[in-house]
Amino acid sequence: MRILLSVGLFFAIALLAGCASLSKAQCETGDWVQVGFMDGALGQTSSQFAEHQKACSEHGISVDRAQYMQGYQQGLQRYCTPSKAAEVGVAGRTYRNVCQGEKGVSFLRVYVAAKDVYAADTEIKRIQQEIEQITKQIADSATPQPERDQLARRLTWLNSDLNDAFKIRSREERELRDIQAQEEARLARL
Repeated sequence: MRILLSVGLFFAIALLAGCASLSKAQCETGDWVQVGFMDGALGQTSSQFAEHQKACSEHGISVDRAQYMQGYQQGLQRYCTPSKAAEVGVAGRTYRNVCQGEKGVSFLRVYVAAKDVYAADTEIKRIQQEIEQITKQIADSATPQPERDQLARRLTWLNSDLNDAFKIRSREERELRDIQAQEEARLARL
C-alpha cells in the first residue's frame, strides 16, 4: 500500500509540475499497471502511454503496454463517475472525452452542468474583484469627488450584479445536483 501511495503521490506531483516524462529510476521501477491506473484515474488520454514509452526508451527501458492498459482501464472506472464529472467541471478542468458508452454520456452531461457552476463562480470572482478595485479608488483621498460619486453609482450596480450572480450560481448548483442524482440513478439501473 505504501508503494502505491508513493507512486501515486509522485505522479500527482509530476502532473501538477507539468512534467511530461518519467525519469530513468521511474522507468526502471515502473509498475505499469499502477502508472496506467494513475493516468486513467486522472482522466488522461491513453496517448499518455506514448509519452511514457518515449521517456523510457531514452533510457533503453521498454514499457509493458498490456499492463499499462489494464491499469488504465481500472483508473477510468474510478474517473468515469458522475461525482468525478462534477468535481472536474466545478474546478474548471478540461475533460478529454475518455469515458465511453453510457458512462461517457453521464460524465458529459454532469460535466456540462458543473462547468455552468464554474462559469458562475468565475463571474462572481470577476465582480468581486471589480468591487474591491472601485472600493479602493473611492477610499483613495486623491480621487476627486465627482469621480467618487460616479464610482459609487458603479458600485451600486455591481452589488446588484453580484446579488444576481449569486442567484444564478445557486440555480446552476441545484441543476448540477439534480443532473448528478439523475445520472447516478440511471447508471445504477444499467
